[in-house]
Parts: sequence; structure tokens; C-alpha cells
Amino acid sequence: MARSKSKRLVDLVTLLLQSHYPVTRERIRTLEGYPRGDEAFHRQFERDKAALRTMGFPLREVGDEEEPMYALDRRRLRLKDVQLTPEETVALALARRLAGPHALLGGNVRNALGKLGLLGGEADPIPGVSTLPPPRAKSEEERLRLLESAVGHGHRLALRYRRLGQEKPVTRDVDPYGLYVYGGAWYLVGHDHLRDATRTFRTGRIASVTRATRSAGPDFAPPRGFRIEDYVARMLTQGWSGVEEDAVVRFPPGEVWRVGGLTGRRTTVRRMADGGLEVRFKRANPDALVAWVTGLGGGVEVLAPPALRDEARRRLERVVQAHAGRARKA
Repeated sequence: MARSKSKRLVDLVTLLLQSHYPVTRERIRTLEGYPRGDEAFHRQFERDKAALRTMGFPLREVGDEEEPMYALDRRRLRLKDVQLTPEETVALALARRLAGPHALLGGNVRNALGKLGLLGGEADPIPGVSTLPPPRAKSEEERLRLLESAVGHGHRLALRYRRLGQEKPVTRDVDPYGLYVYGGAWYLVGHDHLRDATRTFRTGRIASVTRATRSAGPDFAPPRGFRIEDYVARMLTQGWSGVEEDAVVRFPPGEVWRVGGLTGRRTTVRRMADGGLEVRFKRANPDALVAWVTGLGGGVEVLAPPALRDEARRRLERVVQAHAGRARKA
């Protein structure tokens, strides 16, 4: 019943706002939710008129008493300020962030969120979550929901995490500062108590996540002035945190053309005796580098460090096994 009433009122307001001229009662009667009988419609419409005026819509009648018409006095159209709870504010901000890059979020919605202070402003209701595409799998969606909650409430986490090149996950106690997306993958940034430093964790390699303490309030506070956006920007220019060894990739002679766009402050190139190139990457994102190299083919291979080379081999083996399975079915 409540849903039917709210929908009817929204439809009525929409009709009045979209009409350049006063609307007749007969046109209003065609809206979904109004009863067919004259007396029932009259009583319902009178209640709806009173409800709209209470909410701040200046509805006025024009014409004569026999055929009254209705319009909104746009000069006096002033709604009450929208008061959102903190939970509602975060929900709207997160919805904007998830849908913002897509065409589904129309211009009118963007304008409305902007007036609420959720778009284009410096204040951010969820500063610990940097914009992203939504997770691809249901399991990752649930994992991100837990991580997001921990970021918002300041809860220390116990992560079973598999580092690049490791066979089995290791438990790491982490104070989560924020989440962000890079190269289509989600990452968690936080203080790693095992390393006693700020580290980045790819969420896809988190085997399990639980709360590390049972305290009622927050377990920690992020460093003063910490912003996930600033942290990501620094990593993109200065390199990935926690990466100590350089990554070395070999390009055979037939693939050296790919190296042209790789020169920069954190890459060095050395020509090999056979005409190929050896490229050394300083503090590169290891996940992104492995994904890129394994997709190139043509003999491009990771030479070092061993953990990165093992991860590349493991990924290629999974590809071979997947195709072998398809071949047997065919």
C-alpha cells in the first residue's frame, strides 16, 4: 500500500513538472493507482493534493469549478532540505561511485547528487574507498563488502593472503586504510603488522578475511591526512609499495618493437647479444606486469625475481590445462 501511494505521488509530480500547461482531472485519473469510481477518485485525489502541499509542492487549481485543472507554481516550488542519515549518505556515495563511469547514471541524477554534495566536491563520505568498477564474482563482492566495512569502522583484520609466487597463503594482521581499483583489479591498502609498514594487497589473492579483535570500537586510526587517492597517485608515479626487487623481462628479437613505449624513470633497457632486449622495471605493480607479459606470447618471458617468474609460469600452466580440457571434450 505504501509503495503504491509513493509511486502514485511520484507519477503525479512527474506529470505536473513535465506539463507546460495545466493538467485536467481526466488526465490525472489515467495515472496508475487511482480508483475508477468518481467518488473514490475524488477522495483519493484530495488526499494526494494535501500530501503534495505538505511536502512543499505548491499545487494550485486553475479554470472554473466544473472543469478544474492543476499546475505547480514553479516560482514557489521549494522543497524541504533533504536530511540524510550517515548510512544513507554512504549508500548514495557508493552508488554514485560504482555507476558514475557508466551511462546508466543520467545527467539529472548526477546533478541531484551534486546538490547533495556527493559529486564533484572535496568532502567525501567514503574517503577510504577509491572509485571503482564493481566486482566480477559473487565471492569477490562478499569479500569487498567485508573489507569496506572494516575500512569504515576501523577494524583490524586477519587476512590469509598468498603473496605473488607463494603456493600457500600466510596469515597477516592488517589495519585497512582503503580500497581502490587499478588495472581492473581491487586492492587493499593498510598497515601490515608482519612487515610493520604500509602495504598493498590484491583482494583476489585473499583466501579468507576475519576480524582480528573483538573490541567494541575502532582498533586503529589511519595516519593523519591519509587519502587513498593521494596514495594511489604516488604509487603510479613513484612505484609500488613493498616491491623491493626489480622485475626483469626479456623480449626476443621479434618482439623488441613492444619496448618503444616502456622507457621512463623506472625502466632501463639493455640490448642482448642475439638482438633481443632485457627490460628492468623498478617498483612495478607485480600483478599488472605478470598479466601483461603472459598475454603477450611470442617468447616474452619474466626472468626475475623468482617469485614473479613462478607466478607467470603458474598462470601459463593454467591456460594450457584449460585448453587441454577443451580439446579432450572436442
